[in-house]
Amino acid sequence: MGAPSFIPSQDQGAGADGAPVPQPFPADSLARPFTSDTSNEGWFYHYVVHPFRDLEQNHPEVMDENLEIVVRINNAAKDDREAQLLALQDDHDDPMVNLSAAFGQNLGAHFRAAVEEGRLPKTSALLSGNLARAGGIASSTFVEKYTYNYDRPFVVAPERIERYYRDNPGDDDPYSETPSYPSGHTNKAAWTATLMSMMLPEVAPQIQARASEAGHSRLVMGVHYPLDVMGGRMMGNQAAADRWADPEFRPLIEAAAAELRAELEWRCGTTLAECIAADTPYMSDEAAVAQYTERMTYGFKRVGEAGVGVTVPAGYAGLLATTHPQLTDEQRVKVLEATAIDSGYPLDRTDGRASHVRMNMAAAMAADVTVNADGSLTVNGVRV
Repeated sequence: MGAPSFIPSQDQGAGADGAPVPQPFPADSLARPFTSDTSNEGWFYHYVVHPFRDLEQNHPEVMDENLEIVVRINNAAKDDREAQLLALQDDHDDPMVNLSAAFGQNLGAHFRAAVEEGRLPKTSALLSGNLARAGGIASSTFVEKYTYNYDRPFVVAPERIERYYRDNPGDDDPYSETPSYPSGHTNKAAWTATLMSMMLPEVAPQIQARASEAGHSRLVMGVHYPLDVMGGRMMGNQAAADRWADPEFRPLIEAAAAELRAELEWRCGTTLAECIAADTPYMSDEAAVAQYTERMTYGFKRVGEAGVGVTVPAGYAGLLATTHPQLTDEQRVKVLEATAIDSGYPLDRTDGRASHVRMNMAAAMAADVTVNADGSLTVNGVRV
């Protein structure tokens, strides 16, 4: 048991019963500035979500469709209390804990028990709550929201949006009138899920699918448009890429991964591979990729040309470091290109810059990749 080769070995210590000994990060390892506290192109993430401005100014048909999609999804949940409660869970509760459903029935339960018992201090310090150290002001969407200042669906069309509540003591009002684009909840679910996928690459596609569900929940609630959700996903994944690319922050992610994996293996009593193989999965890789892919565009019609080559955003190759540890970064870029969705959908870049909206993280992480004798790759049966 223990950490696989893609995670540096770290001594977790062990109690008399063989249990790992929880060891929080030293305070000074977190309470300090990091390069990745800001984006890789200035302070914030406007450059990632900026294609919204073109849609707002030049594509009224997309903005109309934007509203119609959220109305349809929100209204469809009117008599579906299960869908409402899942959306409310994603609204109110900790994304780190919510995402653990993707680990599988037993492994997810082990994770939640470990969190409840305070046995994952490193993992929680990075990923849990509003003060999660892997987050921050730059990746909070606050500045971007007020830059675009777009009204929420229930403000624009209050008579067409159903409102859902669970009435738990302490719940805040989910119908906040702060600006809509991009979705902060989706952004947080995305960066949390992508870092968690790197810690547990064995269930990475499932974690990505559960993150897409968290974004979809914003439409069920009627608090965001699909473009908000798409923008939030784009921004969150870039923020995760920036964290991994930061040579001083990456060791924190690796330390949390070692902690998490050691705890889960101790609770399972076997390797993670064997534990996952014996578990009831959240969904298959194929289903996870299909669900994630569908929610990348939400059925929008193209506004640009199909078949245009894709430019992979800076740092994204690193996000495949644990799902494809045998590849170089150059080869990982090829995988991201091969699994990207087609061009021309809303929020795509047509100016030659990197297109975040086309990056299919579930498909890239699930991809079957072979390195050929000449160094080329075969991705999902296709030579690239």
